Amino acid sequence: MPLVPLDFLNAGEHARIAQIDGDQTLVTRLHEMGLYEDITICMIQPGQPCIIAVGNHRLSFRGDEAAVILVETE
Repeated sequence: MPLVPLDFLNAGEHARIAQIDGDQTLVTRLHEMGLYEDITICMIQPGQPCIIAVGNHRLSFRGDEAAVILVETE
């Protein structure tokens, strides 16, 4: 499966995080928020802000933050 940026997903689409790239500070922050490789997420709202569901949690991204998360669609 090809990898696509998180912000390419449509509302309601599920995907697996395959890779998190970017500045180490940002990657660390994303890990602290619970985002790791192999975790399944669901796109709640694409665009700005981008809102995803990770388990029972909702996370919001603005700007380039979502672009550093590459996912594999199911």
